[in-house]
Amino acid sequence: MNDSRLKNIFGDTYKENFFSSGSRFSQTLNEKGILIFKSFISLNGLKLLQNEANELKKYSYKSSSEYNVYISEHDNNFSKNSPRNRIMSTSKKCIPNDLIPNESILQKIYDSTIVKSFFLDLLDKNELHPYEDSLSSININYYDKGDALGWHFDNSDYTITLLVKNCTKGGVYEFFNDMRYTNGKENYDLVEKILDKKVKGIRVDSLEGDLMIFKGNKSIHQVTAVEEGERILVTFNYNEESGVSLSEQSRKTFFGRIK
Repeated sequence: MNDSRLKNIFGDTYKENFFSSGSRFSQTLNEKGILIFKSFISLNGLKLLQNEANELKKYSYKSSSEYNVYISEHDNNFSKNSPRNRIMSTSKKCIPNDLIPNESILQKIYDSTIVKSFFLDLLDKNELHPYEDSLSSININYYDKGDALGWHFDNSDYTITLLVKNCTKGGVYEFFNDMRYTNGKENYDLVEKILDKKVKGIRVDSLEGDLMIFKGNKSIHQVTAVEEGERILVTFNYNEESGVSLSEQSRKTFFGRIK
């Protein structure tokens, strides 16, 4: 590892030779829409991350937001109850990147040359850049009892998350793989069936320390309400182009400020 602080942070499977080729996982990601690297973080690293997250939680911003599945403006070409305009909701607490110390393990992982190279190879990208704004590249998300993440598509092609702490009941990730478009058009029929609970998606029981990568922009997904305990999830957010900032509206919603 190019950073001594990371040597004992990754799980036993994730030595330097593991990160040498991400492309060997690309086909699985393309076919299944999701990759889970089990025990990506060691027990020692997990303890440090949990302690860090617990210390930072008092600075988190509590948000409750409403949106449609497509995270877009209301479309008058569709009815209010159409899948295009139906309202979902999310509640959580969030720590923005500028409150995460530079020496944090999370920041070290995000900035690591070897980890970023692995992601580039896996995702077949030429470049990956942090957000231009100081808030959005790494986020720590806290879900307490009753908090949930409603059905939606992400803005990014791929979403990278790390489960730092799992709740004891509820908080289950559910998704439908690569289903957003049919013949190049939005698949509203399937989205409507999902919102009406006529079909069930793939449920993933990830464990503490697991790193997950999935097709965020093409696979509709949700996290069910936490029923017992606390769920802490870190998101690592990259952009293919430099100079990109998260929208001011999103920053205001999730962080309570734009800078």
